[in-house]
Amino acid sequence: MADKTYQVLADSVVMTAAPDVAAEATTELLFGEQITVIEDGDDWVKGVCVTDGYEGYVPRGALDDEITDATHKVSAVRTFAFSEPDFKSPPLRILSFCSPLSIVMEDNGYCLLEQGGWVFQEHLTEIHDKSADFVQTALLFSETPYLWGGRTSLGLDCSALVQLSLLNSGHICPRDTKDQVKVLGRDVERKDVQRGDLVFFEGHVGIIIDEKRIVNATSRHMKTCVEDLALLESAYNGITAIRRIG
Repeated sequence: MADKTYQVLADSVVMTAAPDVAAEATTELLFGEQITVIEDGDDWVKGVCVTDGYEGYVPRGALDDEITDATHKVSAVRTFAFSEPDFKSPPLRILSFCSPLSIVMEDNGYCLLEQGGWVFQEHLTEIHDKSADFVQTALLFSETPYLWGGRTSLGLDCSALVQLSLLNSGHICPRDTKDQVKVLGRDVERKDVQRGDLVFFEGHVGIIIDEKRIVNATSRHMKTCVEDLALLESAYNGITAIRRIG
């Protein structure tokens, strides 16, 4: 069963370090993302997230055997899938930014998902579209609550903010800060920082807005916010690396 792949059918699902709802959250998989199986069980699946290679446990009930080919992705921070192509109809699910979707038809300004549910067309973009400004993407999450392991606008952590912003711009990005600092971009001196540079601290990462400000999802304030770069340098006892993408 090692080559079996499932697709997330839940709005999103927490991946944990052990097959237990009380285990530590390691990441969160979005609706439409896929997981390649390592161990398949009745209640839990141990597998690897196809998006970023992250490994952990996911409840079997959140997954589907049927795999669809993504045609679009969610471009809004959050949106609904309605029962009909009408905003007054009952919502069936909540979809998060960057969730890959398979669209089968359009009607009345809404798009029908292969799994069912109509999504407002302006909240979607084609799957291969790339944002020109991943800093602006990160700023969309301002005031989002901080959540360890989270990857949605209901809650996310520092490395997820970086990952989602870069993925939306077409850059492959690991899930964790410790891996991001190893593989992303090229080194930059502190005096040369510019918009879009990734600034790493001990166990933390943020994205430069300009030479003085940085956007980061931080447990210090339990939210995504814009802060003074010098303040973060002091709070985290200095910068460990600065990397420039592209």
